[in-house]
Formats: sequence, structure tokens, C-alpha cells
Amino acid sequence: MVKQCFLTGELIFFAEERAKRPHNFKKLHITSTPSEFCPFCLENESMTPKEVFSTPDKRIRIVPNKYPFISKNDPTHYGIHDVLIDTANHDERLYKFKDEHITEVIKAIRHRVDILQKDENVVYVQVFKNDGIDAGASQSHSHWQIAALSVLPPKYSVIKNVLEKYYKENNKCYFCHLKETLGEQIIDENEHFISYVPTDAKFPYEMYIIPKKHISNITEFNDSEISSAGKLIRNCVKRLASIYEGISYNICFFGSPKPNALKNPSDNFKDYMHFHIQIIPRIGHMAGFEFSTGCYINSVMPERAAKTLKEINI
Repeated sequence: MVKQCFLTGELIFFAEERAKRPHNFKKLHITSTPSEFCPFCLENESMTPKEVFSTPDKRIRIVPNKYPFISKNDPTHYGIHDVLIDTANHDERLYKFKDEHITEVIKAIRHRVDILQKDENVVYVQVFKNDGIDAGASQSHSHWQIAALSVLPPKYSVIKNVLEKYYKENNKCYFCHLKETLGEQIIDENEHFISYVPTDAKFPYEMYIIPKKHISNITEFNDSEISSAGKLIRNCVKRLASIYEGISYNICFFGSPKPNALKNPSDNFKDYMHFHIQIIPRIGHMAGFEFSTGCYINSVMPERAAKTLKEINI
């Protein structure tokens, strides 16, 4: 079966038989970095640049990335690259965070995005988390990254155009309409948010989280919505960890650019941009077919993934 991703146009080939393939390459056993050498542990603050934000107890801190991929000094592509350290406990994983802890984390992200969007050179802020070596994490201590860019990334521009076109043709937001039709795709929900497996999932057990209310940017969340978002993110990751112990994953936030980012008064992002979160389990690896074609192979049908995830008792 082949489907096309609505948001990006990418093709997804569903092939459950591929999950049965033998893998004869031996994986090296990767252990956590000892805390005495970890730059994100409190006792090693000297290893990171001076923090730009912290909670009073320093459990959560935001520091400039010591190895940024963008810079304020770049004359062509201005940018700011931060690291949000979400726990002072070297070995604590996100899916074990208490309610108030994960709420503090998402609140800190909201605060930093709000600050970065006030920079006149910033157009778009990308929030993401790489957890585990297969997800691209270079440090085992739990953390997020926040990148403020002076341009819209090409993939985001594609999504923006698709959602804008849908809104103009249907006079409604795509995600606002979608949430009424999810049915068995829904994994979990709370007062303000829904988590679900998209029918065009590119990855096994991929999940999306969307607010029930039309909200375009994390800076618009009130404290109750921040708490609801955090709990659902934590619970989604807990479901993944129940399927595969030690699973690597990525979390990506997608919100609107800052108001008037493109300096076009007629472009009202708030109408058609619906904030959403993508959780990507890193089961298997992208290989030659994906890199050469821009297509994806998913070895777990979305219906089966949704059923499995929903039945996990958390």
C-alpha cells in the first residue's frame, strides 16, 4: 500500500513484511556518559556557556549551544541555537517526569520561544528533542534544542502552503477539521490536547499531538494548556518506551512564524496554522531508498500502531 503525506507530499510505502527481516549487524552497546564528564550536569556548569534562563532550583536551564549550527554573526543566515536541559538528574528520562516537572519544561520552552520571537532578525523558531543515539543525540543527559532562524525552512514552507491552500478552499483549518474525524486513530486525550497516529504516518508508531482549540503558536498557550501538552507528550513517550525499552525518538514542534514574519499584511498565519507536535520513534534506519527518493517505508500499518499504543496501560 502506498499513501501520500498530506502535509509534505512525500510518499509512504507500507510494507509490514519488512519488519521480519533478519539483521545480522551487531550493535555496539552504548552506555550513558558518566556524570562527571557530562556538560549538562549542574556540577559541570563550567563546561557550557552561561545560562540564559533557569528555574530557581536550576532543575531546568537554557544555555547557548556550545557547538551551534547557526550564529548571530552570520551575515547571510542569522540565528540563535540554544540547549534546554530539562532535568538536573543525569539519568532521568522524560517519560518518568512528574506532572509539575514536565509542565515546567514546556513552560520554559514557551518563555524562550517568546523571547526569541521578539528578535527583529528572527522569522521562525524550531523546537526539537533528540533522545537516544539513533535519534542523533550527542549527549545522553536529557535535553531539548531551540533554534531561532532568519528564514522559513523549506519543509516548513511546504507545510505552510498546504495548510493555507486548505484554509482558502474550505474556509476552515485542516487540523480543526481533522480532529473531528480521527476516530480509532486517537491514542489519548485530555482537557486540551489529542494524541493520534496519522493515517499517512512515515514511521512505525509515529504520533501527532494537537490542541483541541485552534492555537497557532506555543506562546499563545495558557498555563492550563501548557500543563496538558506536557502530560500528553510525557505519556506518548511512555507508551513508546513500553513497546521498545531504550527507544530513541525525536520530538518536533510546529508552530506559526512570529506575527508579520514575512512582512506581508495579508498573510495571517493564525487563521490556518494549527500548532502540532510530531513524535518520531527511531525504529530501524533511513537508508538508500529514503535518501535517494525522499520517500519513506513504514513497516507498521497506522491502524495496528494506533491499536497497540492505545492498549498500553500507562
